Amino acid sequence: MKKLLILSFLIISCDNPENHGNLSIFETPSSEQFNKWLEIDSVYIDMVTPMVKVYKGSAKLNFNGNPWENKSFQSEYSDLTWRELYDYVIYSKEIYNELGYQEGGKFLDSLNNRFDQMRDDLITWKDSKD
Repeated sequence: MKKLLILSFLIISCDNPENHGNLSIFETPSSEQFNKWLEIDSVYIDMVTPMVKVYKGSAKLNFNGNPWENKSFQSEYSDLTWRELYDYVIYSKEIYNELGYQEGGKFLDSLNNRFDQMRDDLITWKDSKD
């Protein structure tokens, strides 16, 4: 009975719409996963996917190698997920709508955001093994 209860709980929690995007930013979602996320919000295709592409592109500008593909770099930012990037995009959009572009930009720049930190580190990062 306990096993059935636990299994039921796992199935229900996996189908919970709040679980969308819970995948490392360094992993590519399967087509099925991504389609489920799109059913929840098109922001994944409109804004999140382009941002991931910008991050990947920024990594290619690093003269010390591509940190996006480096296990040490991935470990440093392993806590970042597609969902968190989604939440950050939604939050940023709300701030810009509420405060306007200029004031919203100042406010967002004042926050210590892991995605902004990662963006900067993608260009300047150097593996400590070198």
